Amino acid sequence: MGPETPTGNLSLRHTILSRSALSDALLPSQAKSISFFTVGLWNIISESEQKLKWLTCIIRGIIWISFSVSLILQRLKWIRILNSIWWLFSCVLVSSLNIEILFQNHAIETFDIVQWLVHFLLLYCAIQNLGFFGNHNVQQGLSEPLLDQKFETNQTGLGHATFLSKLVFSWINSLLILGYSKPLDLDEIPSLVSEDEANMAYQKFVHAWESLVREREKNNTNSLVLWSIVRTYFGENMLIAFYGLIRTVSVAVSPLILYAFVNYSNRTEPDLRQGLSIVGFLIVTKLFESLSQRHWFFNSRRSGLKMRSALMVAVYRKQLKLSSSARSRHAAGEIVNYISVDAYRMGEFPWWFHITWTSALQLVLSIGILFGVVGIGALPGLVPLLICGFLNVPFARILQNCQSQFMIAQDERLRSTSEILNSMKIIKLQSWEEKFKNLVQSLRDKEFVWLSKAQILKASGSFLYWMSPTVISAVVFLGCAVTKSAPLNAETIFTVLATLRNLAEPVRMVPEALSIMIQVKVSFDRLNNFLLDEELNNDGSERKFKECPVNAVEVQDGNFIWDPESVSPTLADVNLEIKWRHKIAVCGPVGAGKSSLLYAILGEIPKMSGTVNVGGTFAYVSQSSWIQSGTVQDNILFGKPMDKTRYEKAIKACALDKDIKDFSHGDLTEIGQRGINMSGGQKQRIQLARAVYNDADIYLLDDPFSAVDAHTAAILFNECVMTALREKTVILLTHQVEFLSEVDTILVKYFI
Repeated sequence: MGPETPTGNLSLRHTILSRSALSDALLPSQAKSISFFTVGLWNIISESEQKLKWLTCIIRGIIWISFSVSLILQRLKWIRILNSIWWLFSCVLVSSLNIEILFQNHAIETFDIVQWLVHFLLLYCAIQNLGFFGNHNVQQGLSEPLLDQKFETNQTGLGHATFLSKLVFSWINSLLILGYSKPLDLDEIPSLVSEDEANMAYQKFVHAWESLVREREKNNTNSLVLWSIVRTYFGENMLIAFYGLIRTVSVAVSPLILYAFVNYSNRTEPDLRQGLSIVGFLIVTKLFESLSQRHWFFNSRRSGLKMRSALMVAVYRKQLKLSSSARSRHAAGEIVNYISVDAYRMGEFPWWFHITWTSALQLVLSIGILFGVVGIGALPGLVPLLICGFLNVPFARILQNCQSQFMIAQDERLRSTSEILNSMKIIKLQSWEEKFKNLVQSLRDKEFVWLSKAQILKASGSFLYWMSPTVISAVVFLGCAVTKSAPLNAETIFTVLATLRNLAEPVRMVPEALSIMIQVKVSFDRLNNFLLDEELNNDGSERKFKECPVNAVEVQDGNFIWDPESVSPTLADVNLEIKWRHKIAVCGPVGAGKSSLLYAILGEIPKMSGTVNVGGTFAYVSQSSWIQSGTVQDNILFGKPMDKTRYEKAIKACALDKDIKDFSHGDLTEIGQRGINMSGGQKQRIQLARAVYNDADIYLLDDPFSAVDAHTAAILFNECVMTALREKTVILLTHQVEFLSEVDTILVKYFI
C-alpha cells in the first residue's frame, strides 16, 4: 500500500472529529430521554393533577431516545447538519422559556434547570459540529499532506479527546478493545502527549530550578528540588486537589444520606417524592465520588510520572557535569540509586501527598458527623483516636531514622558491589571470591537490619490502626449508652457504622502515608544535595577559534588544583604556548602531573587562576582505554557517519588492518563488555583510531603506546602521529625517549 493522500488524511481527521462530536451529543441525548421517562413514571405513580403530563413526558422521552438511536445508525452528512440546527434552535427556545418563567415566577424547578444545562451542552456540540463542516474548504496540495500520518496513527486519544471523552475516559476504549482482541504491536501503542514527554517535563523543571537558584543565596539552598517541583506542577496539582476535595466531601456526606433514607423508611406514611429525591441524591453523590476519584488517581499518577521523568533526566545530565571532587562523593552505585529509587519515590509523591491531606480532611468531617449524630456520646471515642494520633510522632521519628540508615547501607552495598564487578578478573585470578562474597553478604546483613526494623515498625503501626475502628465503635456505642445522648435506633446505628467505616480508611492510611512521606523527604534531600554539588568549571578552557590565529593552545599564569581543600596547587604558574600543527612531547617521572596538564587544557581540572585559550576542537586518548559494547566499527565511528576513505586511513594508521582481518567477522566483530575479548594493545589502537577518524584540530594523547610493544609503538608514532596527523596539533605524553627527536617541542614535567 502506498502512502496516504491528503484526502485520506482529511478523511481520517473527519472521522476523529465527527466521532468526538457524536460521543458528546449521545450522552446528553440519552440523559434527556431517561429524565423524561423518569418524570413520566413519577407522574403516574404520584397521580399528578395534570392527567396527561405523564403522556407528554413519555412521548418526549421516546423522541429523544429515537434521536440517540439515529445518531448511532445514521452517518449521512445532511442528517448531522439538521441535528445540529435542531440543537441550536432548541437551546435558544428553552433558554427563552426558562428566562420568561424566571422573571414571572421568580423561581424555577430543578428539572427545568437540569434541562437547561443539557441544552447548553447540546449547543456546544452543535457549534463544534457545524464548525467542523465549515472547515472543509481547505486547499489540498499534492505535495504536502494536510496532517502528518505518523501523528494521526501514533498520537494517543488523550491528545484530541473531547470534554466528555476525558470525563468518562472513553478515549482509551479503542486501545483497550484492540488490546483485548490481540497482542499490541509496537506501532499500535500510541505515543505520549507532548506535555507528558520526558524532555518537556525536564525543560519545565530546569526552568524553575535555575530561577530558584538565581533567587536564593548560596547559604539558602535547602529544599530547592521540592520548591522547583512545586513551582512546576502547582497548577495541575491544584486540579488534583479539587478532585480530591469533591471525592472526600462525597464520601463524608454518604452516612448523612443513609441516615435520611433509614429515617424515611421507618415512617408510617412516607412521602414517595422525598424517597425518590433521597435515592436520586445518593446516586448523584456516588457518581461524583466515582468520577472525582478516577480523575484524582489518574492525574496524580500522570503528574508523578512527569516528576519522575524530569528528575531522572536531571540526575543523568548532572552526573555528566560533576567535578572530580564531587564524583568522588557520588559513586556509580549511588547515582543509579538516585534514578532507580529516589526518582521513583518522587513519582509517588503526588499520590501520597493528596492521600495525606484528604485523609486528614475526611477524618475531621467524619468526626464532625459523628458528633452531629450521637452528640456527646462520641467524645469517649476520641480517646483511642487521639492515642493513635499521638503515637504517630515517635513512630515517624524512629521510622525516618531507620529509613535514612537503610539508604546509607544500600548505597554502601551498591558501591562495593559495583567495584567488585569491575575488578572481577583480578578477584578470579587471586581466588578471592569467597572473601568478597562474605563482604557483600555482611553489607547485605547490615542493610537488612535497618530494613527489618522499618518493617517491624510499619507492621506494628498497621496492626494498631487496623484494630482502632473496632475499638472506637465499641467505645462510641458504650458512650451513647452511658450518656444517653442519642437513641440507639436503626438510623443511629447504621449512620455511626457508616461513619466509622469512613473513619477507618484515613486512620489506616495514616501510618503508610507518613512512612511514604518520610521516604520522600529523605529522597528530596539526597537529590537536592546531588543536584547542588560542584560541577566542572565551564570557564576553565575557553575556545576562541578566530582569536588564536597563531597558537592552538595558550595557558597564562595558570594555577590548577584537584582537591579544593589542598594547600598547594596541582599545577602552579603554568605558562604555555603551542602553535598550530606542532608536535609537542611531554615527558617526566610518574606522578609529576603530565596527565593533569592535559586535563587543565581540557578544562576537567578546577582552575584557581589564570587563563586557558584553545583555538579548535579536541580529540583525547586516555591512558586507560575506553571501549563501549558494540562492534569494532561502532567504536571507531562513535556515532559519526561512515566515510569509507577516512575510515580505512584511520585503521591503517593505527595498525589495525591485520587485526581486523584476523577477527571472525572483520570490523563487524562484537566487542564484549569493557572490551573483554580484546587485548590491551588492540583496545588502545581502537580508541586511537576513533580519535583519528574524528578529524579534530588538537589531539591530546596520554601515553598511547604504553599497551603495545616497541615495534608497534614505532609504527603508531610514524604512521599515526607524524603522518596521519601531520596537519594537526598533537600533545603527546610518553615515556619512550626514542621519539623525542622527531617532535617540534619537548616539555619536561618535574615535581612541584
